[in-house]
Amino acid sequence: MKHISPWKILIYIYVFMLVFALVFQSMPPVFGFIISSLGISHAQAGALMSFFGLPGIFISIPGGILADIYGSKKIGICALIITLIGSLMVGLGNNFSLLVTGRVISGIGALTIAIIAPQTLSQWFDKKDLGKAMGIINTAMPLGTIFTLNVFGALALASTWRVPILLTSIYCLLILFLFYFSYPDMPKGTGREGQKKLGFRESVHNIRKVGLSIWLIAAIWMMYNASAISFLTFGTDYYISVGYDASYAGFLTSLLMIGALLLSTFVGFLTDKLGNEEYFIIGGSILLTLTLFLVPRTNINPIILGVLIGIGAPFVPAPVFSLVPRFLPPERLGLGYGILSTCLNFGVLVGPLLVGLSYDLTLNYYSGFNLMAILALSGGIFALILKSITKENRC
Repeated sequence: MKHISPWKILIYIYVFMLVFALVFQSMPPVFGFIISSLGISHAQAGALMSFFGLPGIFISIPGGILADIYGSKKIGICALIITLIGSLMVGLGNNFSLLVTGRVISGIGALTIAIIAPQTLSQWFDKKDLGKAMGIINTAMPLGTIFTLNVFGALALASTWRVPILLTSIYCLLILFLFYFSYPDMPKGTGREGQKKLGFRESVHNIRKVGLSIWLIAAIWMMYNASAISFLTFGTDYYISVGYDASYAGFLTSLLMIGALLLSTFVGFLTDKLGNEEYFIIGGSILLTLTLFLVPRTNINPIILGVLIGIGAPFVPAPVFSLVPRFLPPERLGLGYGILSTCLNFGVLVGPLLVGLSYDLTLNYYSGFNLMAILALSGGIFALILKSITKENRC
């Protein structure tokens, strides 16, 4: 088999990861339309985001193990099929129960995609380029989010909220065909295909042996996503509630992802050059904490705060994904990223649900933004603990 450049694989994985981003973030821009159309509450709207992450709590680790055993192509195709089915159920559903069911099903597939993407890059890229690759792949989520926040609301206004949801289904179908017919298996001669593949039962038993460091990295990822996804879910609604029009409100919310899109690759480059990923996470978490706390209680121009949020956000994802191969061997990376995804999904489940509930109870967003700030700060604290532990182990 001819040599395949890892950068070509990155292109496949990037468009693959965009399926996750588009399906995941397709709901927030049309929440207002769904609430008025189906008569659901803000807490129920938050649940449509939260229940997307619910299956990931249970299937992420098995999904990562299966990807270790059977490879990214086979499991990736299965994940795309499941995502497509769930997305179609949401786009065609006419009541809250159908929408929740569709979000759960699409969550099973899309969150498996989110496991396969970093696992595959960790296997194809050497350490000297891994940070850059992780930085690039982490622009897929902001790109998809920016697109949905700035386009899907306008599409829903011009037609119906179902149109943008169904467009994500069409994209998912296209990537399914691409993966089935074009995506290469791991080639011989890379040195990785000969690594020992553990059985499913043996891999499950190895969960206890991954070490505290992996769980701390997973906790960082959980707190970051609980905070960031809560902001992306309700940021637009908050800005509309204080007097901004829907288009500008969506733009202000999307500044988090614009910053991530512009800076993630640069952050990945810095981690390749400097290491010390924990310090990047701590700095980004502190900046997010301060700005999220200030959003509802200051007269500072919201664009300034949005830019600061956009600067802080990209200092977490690429370092988090780059840390995993430091603590796990290649044949267990799927398990490691599965653990991260499990904790991510718990954060996605709890964060928006609690913020939506706090709004229903108080009819304002002060407590919700307080919660987002606390979650962001917690991620920084876990990163500090991780750094302290690794320093002690080296002594």
